[in-house]
Amino acid sequence: MESITEIIADFEKRINDLQRDNEGLIQTLNCVSAGVNELNRRVNMLEEGLATKADITHVQLINKQSEIIKKINDSKLVGMDCKVGVSLDGRVVAESIVEHTADSIQGRVVKGSEINETR
Repeated sequence: MESITEIIADFEKRINDLQRDNEGLIQTLNCVSAGVNELNRRVNMLEEGLATKADITHVQLINKQSEIIKKINDSKLVGMDCKVGVSLDGRVVAESIVEHTADSIQGRVVKGSEINETR
């Protein structure tokens, strides 16, 4: 049978082992926490970078579109008429006509039933 002194010594050893394990776990937890914080910081930086890139891309697209519109507005009027028809199963559903005159632009849409009656 073990003596009380041996039992107390065994308890002290186990308590010391548990304290050492507890300190190791706390240290590991602190390292993991620091790693998670660093990952969060990097993810935030990446998100900000992506948002900035998306904004830049959007601005570039708008700039390109505005350049095209400016070219159209600055171009000399040619005075061409434009006619567009929409057909479904061989029947004209609608027809849009834009006529350019010397000082105006006229547009009209003709329903498909009116077009088919005249043909």
